[in-house]
Amino acid sequence: MRKSRLFFGVLASFLIGSAHLSFSENWPAPPKPSVYHPKIETALLIEALTSDPSPVAHPREGAAGVRATTVIIESERPLDKSLLEGLGAHIEARAENLYRVRVPTKNLKALAESVPGIAFIRRPRPLVALEARSSEGVLPTGALLLQGFGWRGQNVKIAVIDLGFAQLSRAKKSKIINPDVIVDEQDYTRTGLETGTAHGTGVAEIIHAMAPQAWLYLKKIADEIDLANAVDDAIAQGVQIINYSVGVANANFGDGTGFVAGLADRARAHGILWVNAAGNHAQSHWMGTFSDRDYDGWLEFAPDREELLIKADFPGSIELYLTWDDWPRTGQDFDLFLYDPQGRLVASSQNYQTGSQEPTEQIEYVAWAPGTYRARVLARRVSKANIRLKIFNLSQQALDPNVPEGSILTPADARGAVAVGAISVRSWKTGPQEPFSSQGPTSDGRIKPDIAGPDGVSSFALTYFSGTSASAPHVAGAAALLLCQHPSWTAEQLQRALEVQAIDMGVPGKDNIYGAGRLDLSLGMIQARRTISAKQAKPGDLVTVTIAATMPPGLFGGLELREELPWDLPPVSFTWPVVHPGETKSFTYELRVPDTVQPGVYRWSGTVNNITIEGDNAITIGSSTETMTVTLVHWRDAVRVQFSEPVEMARLYIYDLRGAKLFESAVHAGMMLEWRPQRRANGVYLYVIEIEQDNRVIQRKLGKFIVLK
Repeated sequence: MRKSRLFFGVLASFLIGSAHLSFSENWPAPPKPSVYHPKIETALLIEALTSDPSPVAHPREGAAGVRATTVIIESERPLDKSLLEGLGAHIEARAENLYRVRVPTKNLKALAESVPGIAFIRRPRPLVALEARSSEGVLPTGALLLQGFGWRGQNVKIAVIDLGFAQLSRAKKSKIINPDVIVDEQDYTRTGLETGTAHGTGVAEIIHAMAPQAWLYLKKIADEIDLANAVDDAIAQGVQIINYSVGVANANFGDGTGFVAGLADRARAHGILWVNAAGNHAQSHWMGTFSDRDYDGWLEFAPDREELLIKADFPGSIELYLTWDDWPRTGQDFDLFLYDPQGRLVASSQNYQTGSQEPTEQIEYVAWAPGTYRARVLARRVSKANIRLKIFNLSQQALDPNVPEGSILTPADARGAVAVGAISVRSWKTGPQEPFSSQGPTSDGRIKPDIAGPDGVSSFALTYFSGTSASAPHVAGAAALLLCQHPSWTAEQLQRALEVQAIDMGVPGKDNIYGAGRLDLSLGMIQARRTISAKQAKPGDLVTVTIAATMPPGLFGGLELREELPWDLPPVSFTWPVVHPGETKSFTYELRVPDTVQPGVYRWSGTVNNITIEGDNAITIGSSTETMTVTLVHWRDAVRVQFSEPVEMARLYIYDLRGAKLFESAVHAGMMLEWRPQRRANGVYLYVIEIEQDNRVIQRKLGKFIVLK
């Protein structure tokens, strides 16, 4: 009996102690695939060479035909359509230098070799709906208060760009989404707006609950080309807010660069607030610097750890995406391998990287048997020091070890995107954040996410909506409520207002878990407006400025004013220590335009409690016309008009006694006008001199003179 107990204890200790050990001390390096083409992604080429050659039907072709595949072509110049068609290839969509092409599998190599301008052919990048798998977020975020004051998103245009809108008809019929607010529905995939996922409908449902009178533009996409075309259409339609609860892996190294992130930046440059789910991969992400201390070629994820553990509790997919910090083309070659619980190699990604390919590998494997799978990375060729790598498991099983930092997916990492993290609505006031909510910083050191929104809310389309996909539309809807109050706000001002009002959580200040804090509209927005007594003035004039600041109905406290003045004058500051809810305070000050100021437009900038002051913000200073003199001088065979100082614009008109105009001349930023009456008869002539400023005549002089030759 004692021996049995001893044996059991030793066995248990061995099992526990070896939980993180590899199956073998010597992992052989699998051979590199023998197929290679410098212009074709290796995995795509292998797929083409090993696929079933029998005919197959394609949903866009409508009938059985030659086996074909959909690829993305990165081009150096416009492609010759006739050459593509000669190879049986059909262009489905295009965006800038990217083409989505349906091509017979057998002609893939011929396509790369015979069509000029093709730089690289690859698989479409996968787009990931960022869900964790009446919105309950309206009340805790304070949106209900603003709705009660009549701010319901009126006249604000919001585009929902997503992967599918299943259940949309039911949602409209049930009035979950008022069909009258849906302005446009576009399906860039040509597969049907309501086929596939209901993710986009769930997103639109939340936005509509937050801002029930905002106009909705629904756009279904399948890849980055569709996304680019949807963004271009949104810009053309005058959309002011875009919600994109989708992420893309292996499109950059998390630094906000690349084609997809550039779309968010493009939208921002056109004045659109781009709201993006941050991602749900804090526990399913690893990042680190390449280390191989035993020189066997296998990446060490931690000291003495050459594998990532992935626990699959039930059958499902494992989707691993590897990239490294050598974009956009690399000669550093890494390969990715996946082993099942018995240690058998079940999947691999071994793209060639020889200098013309992207630094990416990906595995999509269906794990039918539960258990702990193992991922490994093999360095085939590394010549750069301190190269960083990152791995995402998009199927969201946790990686062991994992690195939450830097787990933001693009385009949430873009400079022009507002990245939204997640806090469960059930712990909204206290936190913490959802354990899966992706964290910053970006790989170039910027703070992300920018703000946190609620998730874990009930949904008509999805029943239960979890993940940063649900958090982002709460922020997009909140932005619409603010924008309908302040229609002149820029995207920068809108983001600033959202962040200023957010309730700080975690470490003080903006951080890489909560951003500026949790979304909050319950206290309302401080409103401040500036009035300048004159829109035009001249040196020496006295100008009166009045600031009126109104405390929102839900807030009590102090207001702090700070004004930056033109002409390098000292800033103005003022504090109202106690302001009651709904109370308006005003502050008036005077300043004199310096005598040395040159003509031009000069601007104010100021804030009240970090909220930008609206209203008048500029004054035009012209020349001191009271001291300006205009003199007519006869100079040889000419008549000259001279000014005592430079004028912005002046015109001279000459008329005969019948009123017929004989001559016209103008001067910009000059001091003289001239008329030479060589061919005019002796006699009396009339003149008119006009001095203009800001397209307005500020001084006019009329007279006559005699010409005698």
